[in-house]
Amino acid sequence: MHICDHCGLPFGGSAIIREVENSKLLFCCYGCSFLHPLIGERNGEGNANLFLLRLGISAFLAMNVMALSWAVYDQGWATLGMEPAAIQVLSVLILVLSLPVMIIAGGPFFQNMIQEVHARRLSMDSLIALGTFSAFGFSTYQALTGGTKFYFDTATMTLVFVTAGRYIEASAKTRSSQAIKRLLELQPRMARVVEGGTEKIIPTPEVKIGSIVRILPGERIPLDGILDEGFTSVNESVLTGESLPKRKRAGDELYAATVNIDGAVTMRVTAEEHDTLHGHIVRLVQEAQHSRSQSQLTGDRISALFIPLVISLSILTFGGWAIVSSFEAALLHALSVLVVSCPCALGIGTPLVTVNALFRVAEKGILVRSTSVFEKLATATTIAFDKTGTITNGKLTVKTFHSHIDEKTFLERAAALEQHSEHPIGKAIADFARSRNVHPPASKDVQAIPGKGIIGKVRKNGEWIEVKIGTADLFGLAQTEHNGTILIGWEGCIRGRIEVKDTLRTDAAQTVKDLHKLDVKTILLSGDSHAATSEIAKSVGIQEAHASLLPNEKLDILESAKQSGITVMVGDGINDAPSLAAADVGITLASATDIAKESADVTIIGDHLHRIPSLIQFSRAVVKKIRWNLLWAFGYNAVGISLAVVGLLQPIIAAAAMVMSSVFIIVNSTRLRTTTFEMS
Repeated sequence: MHICDHCGLPFGGSAIIREVENSKLLFCCYGCSFLHPLIGERNGEGNANLFLLRLGISAFLAMNVMALSWAVYDQGWATLGMEPAAIQVLSVLILVLSLPVMIIAGGPFFQNMIQEVHARRLSMDSLIALGTFSAFGFSTYQALTGGTKFYFDTATMTLVFVTAGRYIEASAKTRSSQAIKRLLELQPRMARVVEGGTEKIIPTPEVKIGSIVRILPGERIPLDGILDEGFTSVNESVLTGESLPKRKRAGDELYAATVNIDGAVTMRVTAEEHDTLHGHIVRLVQEAQHSRSQSQLTGDRISALFIPLVISLSILTFGGWAIVSSFEAALLHALSVLVVSCPCALGIGTPLVTVNALFRVAEKGILVRSTSVFEKLATATTIAFDKTGTITNGKLTVKTFHSHIDEKTFLERAAALEQHSEHPIGKAIADFARSRNVHPPASKDVQAIPGKGIIGKVRKNGEWIEVKIGTADLFGLAQTEHNGTILIGWEGCIRGRIEVKDTLRTDAAQTVKDLHKLDVKTILLSGDSHAATSEIAKSVGIQEAHASLLPNEKLDILESAKQSGITVMVGDGINDAPSLAAADVGITLASATDIAKESADVTIIGDHLHRIPSLIQFSRAVVKKIRWNLLWAFGYNAVGISLAVVGLLQPIIAAAAMVMSSVFIIVNSTRLRTTTFEMS
């Protein structure tokens, strides 16, 4: 894996090594290696304009060379009323006009050829330089010795067309790499910190956690924090893709790079610059940029074989035509073979698509860790959902409770254990007890039993008794006997039961419906009871449900599903982390635990479950464009090189065809930015 020193995009296979300003740089393609010395990174816009000026001058001179060459070919001089003696003068004039083109447009190719010969590592630059300068040298000899068989127009226009193609390719890749730079620039570099009643503006990296920062209307929020004073609306579209502002009050979370709209507020910083949500997004996008999909790896392997093949075909073409025809014809046909081939079409066909795809989904608040995710999602056959917190909101409430003793004692013992729990059921019980003004007694040795419940000791009249809260399995009972309830007991007896309920996400049913439209099978995995799991699955239309699962049992089901195709897992909890990592693609939501986010391949900011089928549909569009690009690259090169070998393609036409090939792939790739993302 290398990173191009011009466009900043990752690439595999062989790097093009150039010595620029006494430094050895790596480039992903000939376009980047050609443009970097001319444009570079410092004063890029001015240097780019200078390069275009040089290209414009070369094109102007080359067109004049072509027009004047017509006067020499086929006695065109007679049409213009010129004497035959003027041909010699005209030939020298064409030579004079061609020389600046060879220096301005051909110079970079010639310099690269010298370096490549020295390094014993030829590329297409060497072949183009060899072909065009050979044509120029032969033509110069003809012009100075009175001959009329010269090809100044072929040499100059070939260089102009090839140079223009290289500029288009490298510029397209540079624009793609600029997207991450724009993403970085969204976070303000300075922050207005309030200390001792006074404000001072300091660099954002110097702001510490706990500092108070003031944000004025219209300003971007510099860091993550909690709204401390005031209320406002915030545009969070840069993170979530939602255009509608969100109302914020004291205690609400604020995020770096989002825009404060209509209120001057202060916030207490909760994360330093490198730990903000925006910073996390940037790192994920960078990681994804540097990853390699299977299509890219395939393209790299083919490109590595492409240049030697073209060199061999060019030599064979020259030799064959030299036998059956003239040296001039052999030179032109060999040059056509070199020029018409377009290895960059193979090299840029996949990365341009995937980079544009990364930023398209990022605009929608979806973070993809690797470009290979698009190819996997495009062929996904099964998607498994965790229940609590994924299909449901994860905010459980107590539906009913029944106790065999007085209500106050029952709830005290239950709340004594559950006040320590982070499990949604435990939180629901603790919140219910607080709503009844129940004050739990002291507890100790509290221990969670995964998939079963919680046990611990609770103080009773100065003594400690062991209390159990959980499923029937925790009490050694058959599941069918107490299906769908949470049992509570101590001193060897069950003292009562509690039933909890959860609410479905508003977009859960539509999400499942859209997945079925895409022919993706849906599965629900849960550690909850069979009754609760089946009810939820039926409510949203999920095709298959598995209940009372331990984390390792979820893994077994996923491994089984993977036998029949690509499997996706959607979860949000700590216990989902192994499943997220084991699935072909793991997807989690913004509300997920940190360990779930780290295990997942995709994170959806904003808890938008309905974006999963949209992402799968979009991934199919991404893969379709990659395949079209590769099909075009293979087809174009096969047809173009074949025509050049048999002498049916002139070098100028070959150069124009090479440019159009790259332009087609660039346009096809960038159209992904306007592809409809939501499900149709």
